[in-house]
Amino acid sequence: MSQGKRFFPDRRSFIVSSVVIVLLVLFAVVVTDRNNVRRLNRHLREAEAEKEACYDLIEERFGYAGALVRTIAGQVDTKAVEEVLARWDGDPSIDEASALYTALDEELALLQRKAVEHDSYRAWSPYFERIHALELKLIEVSADYQDRAAYYNAQKSGFPALLVARRHKLEDLLLFDFGPSLKGRP
Repeated sequence: MSQGKRFFPDRRSFIVSSVVIVLLVLFAVVVTDRNNVRRLNRHLREAEAEKEACYDLIEERFGYAGALVRTIAGQVDTKAVEEVLARWDGDPSIDEASALYTALDEELALLQRKAVEHDSYRAWSPYFERIHALELKLIEVSADYQDRAAYYNAQKSGFPALLVARRHKLEDLLLFDFGPSLKGRP
């Protein structure tokens, strides 16, 4: 058998090379981890900004519904709408906001059917139109939030990011559940 050339001429070369390789691997792990943290935080911030935009539109819609109820002032039965408005506390969870939005939408649809037959409907129609315009805006904004939240949740469940998410205790973003209410009807 022929004896080949040794890879490391002496023990010192072996130790120095091993330390350099370990440091490079450690550096790569730290850089990858840091990149995952930045990426997840960026996606989280983007999704949270879209969620706040959704909450702003929902709150504005509740405000216009309240103004409509005050404008109607007992000329048409608004008790069901008032009950839904009373349950809105300004800072609900996504599930609560979805349920309240759906309930408000159903009650506003019933109220509009009753109000159309009233003589004062022309005075109330701008409120209904503004509420409808807010619903159309919410369709776009909520779709953006749903996409960003789903993307964040998917990114977070990937292998290296999953370790980061566990270490930083990041949780999945919840999705709104008022899609059936966003009909875009006049």
